[in-house]
Amino acid sequence: MKKFTVLLVEDNPIYAKLVMLLSEDKAHVTWCTNLKDAHCALQSQQFDIYLLDLYLPDGDSIEFCRLINTPKKEETITVFLSGETDLEWRLRAFEAGAENYIAKEIPQQLLKLKLDSLLEYQAKRLRALKCAKKDSQLQTDRSFRTQLDNNALIHFYRHCLNLNDIHKFADYLSSLMESWDLDYIARLKLADGTEYHFKNNNEAICEMELELFDELEVNAANVQSFGQSTFFKYQQAELIVKNMPTDSYSKGSLIDIFHYVVEAIDIRLNEIAKLQHMDAIIQEIKAHTAAHQDDKSMALLNELVDDLAAIREEKDLNDENDDLVFF
Repeated sequence: MKKFTVLLVEDNPIYAKLVMLLSEDKAHVTWCTNLKDAHCALQSQQFDIYLLDLYLPDGDSIEFCRLINTPKKEETITVFLSGETDLEWRLRAFEAGAENYIAKEIPQQLLKLKLDSLLEYQAKRLRALKCAKKDSQLQTDRSFRTQLDNNALIHFYRHCLNLNDIHKFADYLSSLMESWDLDYIARLKLADGTEYHFKNNNEAICEMELELFDELEVNAANVQSFGQSTFFKYQQAELIVKNMPTDSYSKGSLIDIFHYVVEAIDIRLNEIAKLQHMDAIIQEIKAHTAAHQDDKSMALLNELVDDLAAIREEKDLNDENDDLVFF
């Protein structure tokens, strides 16, 4: 156990030397005989423990205790050493911020036990405080990381909803992966059998990676981890994310995020397919109406085409809006 720094404020030299003797193996003690010197000591050094006599030549130490505990210094403790045993003084000491109150009349052996217990108590407090601060920082870091993760996911969702050019998935996925410094491989399959393959830095997907997709598609669950990579599968979208983090919290968070990413891609692919199908219907109706001479029929069909085109335009969100600022 490390030696603690102790400020002892005691005007009785015999009692002060006894306290220093009993605690010398575990503490470096600075001894002051009055409150004025104690205030000066505070200006030049920080202490782990304050041992205060109640009555001193220049006043009682209650206000001094209140001063060193306002604002509350979490890493220090204050203990009174006093011949006063009345409850009133104990209550005043407690209200001023003291953690303990030791009567001076106790035998030397008991005083030694109390001082050792006090030093051990402070050691445990500091260890617990260190762990609590570490946990608090970890929670703060996780909350901040979670907010960044959520922002990145929302940003990607917004892009997906605006997407009409399937090739732009490559840029959006690359931008998303940069948030975590990850690599990816994606395969998108349309209803007509057309496949799109995307990879970091617009690299070409290799034969082994295509074979891996084929095998995972058949044999793996919708989410499957292997080593530091994780495979995600939806109906028309498949994604392999490489160099995933090893700690369970970060990895679990990213698995949730990329599950939603693949789902968003799949949803947008279905929307694109519907828009393309609507385009085909519109073109077919236009070609069909060109062969008819019935004015009323043509008017009705043209009205239907206009309605379909309006619906299609409403659903066809514009890719040109990609420069919108995201907060």
